[in-house]
Amino acid sequence: MTVTDPDAPGSTEFPLVGDIDVTNAGTIGDRLCDLVTSHDAVVVVGSEVTFVESRGLAMMARVQRVADESGCHLSWRGFPLPVLRTIHVTGLDHYLRIEA
Repeated sequence: MTVTDPDAPGSTEFPLVGDIDVTNAGTIGDRLCDLVTSHDAVVVVGSEVTFVESRGLAMMARVQRVADESGCHLSWRGFPLPVLRTIHVTGLDHYLRIEA
């Protein structure tokens, strides 16, 4: 998994690449929580995510909750169909702001 944090002030995109699993979900979640508490809007770009397991899904729900509590508009954009299916099966698609 590669994470590229935005470097420019005011930048709100957070691209993810690879698998989101037990080895990195905590770190990714912490970084995203920091980002959503310091920005008005954040877009997590998941077009290059290949797999999300249960800890990754839990991380996504946690980050969405933190964003909602802090008033940040968080959206999850461009995730591939297999990842979207996993999100749908768990019911998280009713909680996360998913964009095509």
